[in-house]
Amino acid sequence: MLSLTRRFTFSASHRLVSGRLDAAGNASTFGACQRVHGHNYRLEVSVAGEPDPATGFFCNVLELERTVREQVVDPCDHQLLNDLPLFAGLVPTMEMVAQVFWKVLQPALAARGMRLSGLCFAETDEHWVRIEDR
Repeated sequence: MLSLTRRFTFSASHRLVSGRLDAAGNASTFGACQRVHGHNYRLEVSVAGEPDPATGFFCNVLELERTVREQVVDPCDHQLLNDLPLFAGLVPTMEMVAQVFWKVLQPALAARGMRLSGLCFAETDEHWVRIEDR
């Protein structure tokens, strides 16, 4: 089985504050990230499959790009993630954003005949979250 990965970038801001914590708990947990701040995020989406003998590929990379942009990149680009319905009631940490993106993309890609096999979401070049379908 082969895996194909497409990389996306977008800029957005967020604020890490949990309604389940008091002010002291938020301060000790999130520190300076309690304030609105932004990132140039990197998202890598991988799909897996076996090449079709007639076409030589298992997914149309243009359709992959269009789907990911429509579902998650464009709605989040240059937005405050906390204000988006996609993250209602959630703390938009890197881990949570990755999980939400997976939940949105998995059925959207499947509807187009693609199997989501991995997702990597990075706030910086130094740290990222990876989800893999095993």
